[in-house]
Amino acid sequence: MSKLAVKIKTTTLIKALEQALDQREKRWANQEKQEAEYEKQMEAYNQAILKLVKSGKGKITDASEGYNYRHNRKAKVMDFSVTVEIPKNLVPKKPEQTETYREYEYKNETDEISSSIRVLKMTEQEYVSASTYRSVTKYL
Repeated sequence: MSKLAVKIKTTTLIKALEQALDQREKRWANQEKQEAEYEKQMEAYNQAILKLVKSGKGKITDASEGYNYRHNRKAKVMDFSVTVEIPKNLVPKKPEQTETYREYEYKNETDEISSSIRVLKMTEQEYVSASTYRSVTKYL
């Protein structure tokens, strides 16, 4: 097994951590906008699928009565679940949802990064130790 000897300047690591902190803050700020955009895309996708079903381009393979605990048996309308097979080449591409950035993750990561930056700014050492670097690499 070979040893890896790397020297990283403290200022370089501080700069990288500040960039990581900025990225997380931007991601947190843009999350609502991204979720709203995804909801719009999913609505358009669902409408496109519904249009394909109504056009008769699919083949109905199964139908069953829909029932849930709020179902009113005396209602004049009934719910049914239908399975429709549609050729893949006709189905539009489904929008991809970005991973949700939870508040606790955001707070934990930004707190850790901020405290690491504060500590590194207080040091007078030109280079950081391997253990210090190892402890902050997950944020870079």
